[in-house]
Amino acid sequence: MIEELRLRNFEGFRDEKITFTRGLNLITGRNSVGKTTILDAIVYTLFGNVPSVENRLLVRREKGVRGMETYLRFRSPVNGSRVEIMRFAELRRNRFATKEVRLIIDRREVQVEGLEDLRRRITRLIGIGYRAFNWIIYSRQGRLNEILEPRREDMDAILQITLLREISEQLNIVIRDLRGTESEYKLMKTQLIPLREERVKELQREVDELNKELEDLKSSLRLGEDPAVKRLIGKARELEEAKAMLLEAINSKRSILARYGLKDLESVRRESGRLAEMLRDLEVDLKSVEEEVGMLREREAKIFGELKILEDGHKARLELKMKGVAKCPTCGQRIDEKILSSIIEDEELRIADLKERLIDVRRRKQELESKLESINREISEITRRRERLNMLMNSISEYDTRIAEKEKIVKSIRLDVEGILRRLGLDLDPDDPKLYERLTQMFQAPGEIEEKRKRVEILEGRLRERLGELGRERAELEKLKTRLKELEKRSRVMSFASNLRERIIDFIKKRRDELLRSIALRAQAIFTSLTDQRIYTSFRIDPENYRVYVKPRGLSDYIPASRVGGGHQTLISLSLRLAIIHHLGVRSLIILDEPTYGVDEENLQTLLNQLSRIARYVDQAIIITHHGRGIEEASNIIEVYRDSAGYSRIRAGF
Repeated sequence: MIEELRLRNFEGFRDEKITFTRGLNLITGRNSVGKTTILDAIVYTLFGNVPSVENRLLVRREKGVRGMETYLRFRSPVNGSRVEIMRFAELRRNRFATKEVRLIIDRREVQVEGLEDLRRRITRLIGIGYRAFNWIIYSRQGRLNEILEPRREDMDAILQITLLREISEQLNIVIRDLRGTESEYKLMKTQLIPLREERVKELQREVDELNKELEDLKSSLRLGEDPAVKRLIGKARELEEAKAMLLEAINSKRSILARYGLKDLESVRRESGRLAEMLRDLEVDLKSVEEEVGMLREREAKIFGELKILEDGHKARLELKMKGVAKCPTCGQRIDEKILSSIIEDEELRIADLKERLIDVRRRKQELESKLESINREISEITRRRERLNMLMNSISEYDTRIAEKEKIVKSIRLDVEGILRRLGLDLDPDDPKLYERLTQMFQAPGEIEEKRKRVEILEGRLRERLGELGRERAELEKLKTRLKELEKRSRVMSFASNLRERIIDFIKKRRDELLRSIALRAQAIFTSLTDQRIYTSFRIDPENYRVYVKPRGLSDYIPASRVGGGHQTLISLSLRLAIIHHLGVRSLIILDEPTYGVDEENLQTLLNQLSRIARYVDQAIIITHHGRGIEEASNIIEVYRDSAGYSRIRAGF
């Protein structure tokens, strides 16, 4: 329970003393006069920090002011001790620095080793840490209802203060000694031994490579003056040249085939056969089209003759009609004008029909004549292509003969080279395209023999070094493997500890579920005692995310508490905080900064009256309000105001 707070040059306060009593302490006053500063001063004096506020901003901003002092006296809810805390701080080049801290318990000063030591001691004396204090005990303005949808890590930290935290600490004690073993075991198994084994393998590979290179060099030195070597080099040169000539012939053949889009002689024959077949089909088509063209020409002549005769007669009858002659000039018979007109009309229809037929015949004849031209062109093109293919087949046959000859030469020389290599014991590939170059470098380079001798000396020295290092690495590897066997025994113990830890974690989860059910039941009971309304039948806290739900009377399901009215949200949030405080065993204090924030004027007085009942659950409640409406049950009223000089001042009243 807080008894007294003194402030000197703390934000707007110049030099003030504030007295608190048991029960309800009401801090009232207009906006921006320093009400919340009092609460910040309590938190700062207890823990040395204020959430979301830089410490340098706590020093009163006035010319000449460079330091501040705070003093707080309270009764420990843990052991009942009378505790006094004093903090002295100053600004040095606009940087905040703590000059001195003092802790007095039951009138005896206690030596503290720095700010962290002081914070730990205060946490033990009040039974709650900085994080939990600022989350549960002290509700800042506008944040009272955050407990309805809290952050999981905040609630986890708070719940670990009780038995859950003790179980977790015991678990850490159980695995603490094994943790170093586990780390060493994992390091040994996953890094040290694999790295050492890899190093041994690497050294062994290097030793093997050195031995092989040495053997090759010594063998090369022995062969350096062998007469067979000179013959081998000559044959290797011949083989290289023969292969080049063979490759040239093969590439020439491929180039000719590629020019025609073909692969080999057989594909040329198939293409020639295909073109012959196409030629036969085209000749059949040509004959058929020529016959049809001849028929169309005959039909054209016949239609044209009929049309000429008909047009001549028609012309004569038109002249008779225009002259109005009543008799036929040819036969002398009398001509009826209507009959003449009918004959003329009939002739016109026949003339039109013949002309249309003549056009169709000529169009079809023209199409077929064009087709004849196309077929003739295609026949000519295919004939020319067949002639080229025939020439190509002759050329390919010549190349095949030449290639066969070159292959025979290459095979013969290769057999000679292979035999000499075998006799000399040289592990070289006769088909290696760089064989001649390798042999020349091995046996004919100037100063090669002397250079190889020097190289042998260097390699032998390096081999001795690597063999020594390999022996040491193998010895170290055996030591590591021996140590690993020892660690494996302890690893089995660690496995048992891990299984035990999992079971304990499961127990903690079950315990947390039970704890949340208990807190929800107590919160509902507290809520019921704060109001005469029986709106909710039960509370529930989701163990996964700590979100709070309420079940309204008459509904079959829960709804989020964050969705109920503002006044009810405030009471539910307060009930939860009181229930958690009861669970934490720190039922001595609760601090509320504007708990009616966001509540409409109509419900404000009712809510204030309900808040006055919290004295039933805590020894001391400190509440800030700026509404000017006192709470009748308040045991101490602290009025904050600004004097004419702009300083925050205190006026106490009961």
